Amino acid sequence: MSDFLIETKKLTKVYGEQTVVNSVNLHVSKGRIYGLLGRNGAGKTTIMKMILGLTAITSGEIDVFGKNVKGYEKQTYPRIGAIIETPGFYPNLTGTENLEIFAKLRGTTTPNAVKNALEVVGLPYKDKKLFSKYSLGMKQRLGIANAILHDPELLILDEPTNGLDPIGIAEVRDFIKDMSEKQGKTILISSHILSEIQLLADDIGIIDHGVLLEESSMEELQKKNSRYILLQVSDVPKSVLILERQFGIKDYSVQDEHTLRLYDTSLDMAEVNKALVMQEVSVISSGLCNDTLEDYFKKITGGEGIA
Repeated sequence: MSDFLIETKKLTKVYGEQTVVNSVNLHVSKGRIYGLLGRNGAGKTTIMKMILGLTAITSGEIDVFGKNVKGYEKQTYPRIGAIIETPGFYPNLTGTENLEIFAKLRGTTTPNAVKNALEVVGLPYKDKKLFSKYSLGMKQRLGIANAILHDPELLILDEPTNGLDPIGIAEVRDFIKDMSEKQGKTILISSHILSEIQLLADDIGIIDHGVLLEESSMEELQKKNSRYILLQVSDVPKSVLILERQFGIKDYSVQDEHTLRLYDTSLDMAEVNKALVMQEVSVISSGLCNDTLEDYFKKITGGEGIA
């Protein structure tokens, strides 16, 4: 049985002559928040729609809960909650009334399902305010409440913080994190806001022009993009031995045959350089670097930054 709740294999979508999703292999692990990051128009929403069966696949496969979705739609989709683009509600009804209708349509029989869902997103139960009078933040929260109404195992949220003010963004972020950490939900979330994904996701996929350029855990990515000392030397294997034995350095990575990254930025580099030179290792350069996730995004997409 796969550890991935969602796995796509060479997932492709073509409209006319335009390939909007190109051979994407996505891996969303159980119990984690996966952030799909890319500019507007990169293909994020199309991938989510294909996973949910809202858009036909041109080619490739989608496995959800360890099974190919094709032929298992009725067993699969009731276990998923989703927001794709703007949630649609009746403007002349209250939030509670809207959710009660959706609960009936879904056949949700759980007692207090509406009350519980509203509680999770911080909206009042049986409030008199009509949906048409809701702020954008309240509308977005009601959309998430509707997505979790039937207590799904998997949540697919397309740009859930879109259009929210900073306080609204922080609130949505907090209860998405809570759903993952306290309720064990698996969440696939898309965003073009890099800082949001950075604060929220356990794993990240970077997509550009329909191509998934990289998948990584946030931990690995931050290590790549944290402060570090870039050390260029004539002999990497010999340098590693000296660093480990003489300075007890364990947290490093070898970049190529002449380059090391040292992640302990408190090192006395004058002492390190001296020790290397004394043992006949030429130090080409050494300096403190501070790449950001923004720099990394630019580097791997080969262009502009992200909003």
